[in-house]
Amino acid sequence: MERSAKIGALSVAVVSVAVDQSTKGWALAALKQVGGHLTLPGPVDLTLSFNESNAFGLTPVIGDATRWFLMSANLIVAAIILYVVMAKSVRPLTRFGLALIAAGAVGNALDRLLIGAVVDFLDATKIGFVWIFNVADASVDVGIGLLVLSALLSERRARG
Repeated sequence: MERSAKIGALSVAVVSVAVDQSTKGWALAALKQVGGHLTLPGPVDLTLSFNESNAFGLTPVIGDATRWFLMSANLIVAAIILYVVMAKSVRPLTRFGLALIAAGAVGNALDRLLIGAVVDFLDATKIGFVWIFNVADASVDVGIGLLVLSALLSERRARG
């Protein structure tokens, strides 16, 4: 059972990276043709953006040093997380949450390596969300949500 859970979590990570990279490739090609922005019905528009910093712009951009530092940090974090996913015994929700976080780190690291900045294109400013994001970012958020849920369920079980 544990082996299949590890393979399943790794598969989720691979699919997440593939979806992230393919949607970013589509966004680069399609959104450039329409001037970088496409208004859609509903809460999300598409706006092409390049993020040279990290989440929420917390890291100051100091030329290529920022690019290589953040890419390296992403890959180191992903490697550590994937080690835990594959080598340690953890609850299934925790395993899948960690796999999604690692996938998000890898997806954004690939952007930094190949393009020099993270490609963002999902724009939910119509509903008050001020940041433009991508599938890798969403994978990290869902992964964090699964970790929180796993911790809450674990605490609930411990109390009886």
